[in-house]
Order: sequence, then structure tokens, then C-alpha cells
Amino acid sequence: MRLRRLVTAALLAATMAGSTAAVALAAPKTDPDENYLTDTKYQAISFGMSRQQVAAVIGTRPHCSGTGSDGPLVCWAKNQFADQTGSFTFNAADQLTRKEKDYAFAYAWYTRDLPMTMTKAQYEQQFTVGDTLAEVNARVAGTACTDRWVEYPGYPSPSGWKTMIQCTGTVSEAYPDIEFHFTDGVLTHKTYYSRNDPH
Repeated sequence: MRLRRLVTAALLAATMAGSTAAVALAAPKTDPDENYLTDTKYQAISFGMSRQQVAAVIGTRPHCSGTGSDGPLVCWAKNQFADQTGSFTFNAADQLTRKEKDYAFAYAWYTRDLPMTMTKAQYEQQFTVGDTLAEVNARVAGTACTDRWVEYPGYPSPSGWKTMIQCTGTVSEAYPDIEFHFTDGVLTHKTYYSRNDPH
């Protein structure tokens, strides 16, 4: 009887050890991009965060420069584009007041697979200084446009906040670079530049 109990206990221990090993083998692997900037992380970074909090969102060993300085925190994304970065600027109270995608990061994450359809005629006829951000966003929805940067210069006051929407236009006009600049949600100026037709 004692022998049977010992054998049963040994079998149970072996079974449990095997189950533990199976669980260990099935554990998810570490994400190789966990310490790089991604679209999801950029969106999760909110105004008012400290430099340390922003770096923590990006990863425990973030691929960033400026982690201990007074200048912007510049972080790299791991993608097919070289030198793809986002930058984050803080006020004297160490609160995030501006976040910005460089062109490669914005293009890769936000506009790469969207149709580049805007023409110079549309730029001139459909967008007017004084339009609201909501109106412009409705017109460019689904096309190769993204907010390149957003800034709250008087944070925590929302007054005077600024943003810029950048669009890549149609191939027939050599992929023009089109920008819409807003203050307090109102279009203040716009620019159109194409190698074929700078404006």
C-alpha cells in the first residue's frame, strides 16, 4: 500500500512537472520591437506626461535620445525606413507639450497604404483659411493625410493649441507635399509644393 502511494505520488509529480514545462515552452516570446516607438505607443502618449513617463510607454530600454536632457526626447521606430523617429517636447515643469512624427514615421505608419489622390485643384477649391479642423478632416478622410504634429504651447491651458495636417498628393502631380496649419482648431494657412509646380 505504501509502495503504491509512493508510485502514485511520483507519477503525479512527473505529470505536474511536464505540465509546467509545457506552459513554459508555450509562454509568449518577447516582442523584439518592445523598446521602439510604434504607432500604438505614439497614440498612447498624452499631453502632460513627464519625460520619464513617455520613455516608459515606449519601453524599458527605449531607443531614444534626450532621455536626461532639457531638449526634445527623440525616439526611433523599427521599420523598413531608416531614421524613422517621433519627437516629444516638454515644458519647464517636465510636462509634454508637443509630439511630432518625422516624415518617414508618418508616411510608414499613417499614409503608406492610403490613396494619394489630392490634386492642386482640390487643394485650392476645397480648403479655405477659416475652415475648422473637423471640416478639413472630413474632406481628407481616407486619403494619404496625417497630423504631423500637435502642440499645446501654454499647457495645461488649451488656448493657442496648434496642429499641422500633412497630405501626399496625386502621382500625376509628382506627389505634392500639402500642409494645413491650424490654431485653436481653425485653418490659418496652407501650403502646396510639388517638384513640377511649387506653390
